[in-house]
Amino acid sequence: MKRIAYILFLAASLFSISCTKESRELLYANQEEKIESFVSKQLSANPDTRVVHNGGATRVVTVEGEGMELTARGKVSIYYAGYNFSSGSVSSSTLFATNSRDFASSAGWKLTDESVFEVLEMDLTDKDILRGLRDGLEGVREGEECYILFSGKYAFGKSKIGTIPANSPLAFRVWVQSVEN
Repeated sequence: MKRIAYILFLAASLFSISCTKESRELLYANQEEKIESFVSKQLSANPDTRVVHNGGATRVVTVEGEGMELTARGKVSIYYAGYNFSSGSVSSSTLFATNSRDFASSAGWKLTDESVFEVLEMDLTDKDILRGLRDGLEGVREGEECYILFSGKYAFGKSKIGTIPANSPLAFRVWVQSVEN
C-alpha cells in the first residue's frame, strides 16, 4: 500500500512540475506578445525606428549611434532606466532602477545619494549581467538611444529580486555613452 501511495505521489509531483513549466512557457509567450505590441507602437510613432532581435532580447533603436558596434566581449558605458514590463508599458509607475537624474526626478524619486547618477560601465563578459540585457546591448554604438526588452525567461526567471516579481519581463531605456572592444 505504501508503495502505491509513493508512486501516486511521485506521479502527481511530476504532473505538477510539468504543468508549472507549461504555464511558465505560456506566461513568457504572453510577455513576448506585449513586447511585439510595444515595438509596433514605436515603429508606428517613428518610421525611422530600427528593431534588432538578438538571442532573447529585442532592441528598439530610437536614435542611431556612430562608430563601432559593441561586441560580445566588449565594454560599454551607459545611462539607463529599468522598468518592470509586466503591464506592457514603460512609465514612471513601473520604473524600478535608473542612474539618470532626470528619470529619477520625473518619477518622483527623492534620493540623497547622488552617486547613483553616475554612468554605468559594463563588461559584456561579466556573467552577472542579465542575459536579456547582454543580448540587447550587443551591437549598440556610441550615442545610440534605445529600448531593450526581454521576457522573464531572460531576466531573473523564477527568482524575485527586490520589488521585481519572479518571471517578470523587463524593459530598459538606454543611452550609450561609449563602446570599447
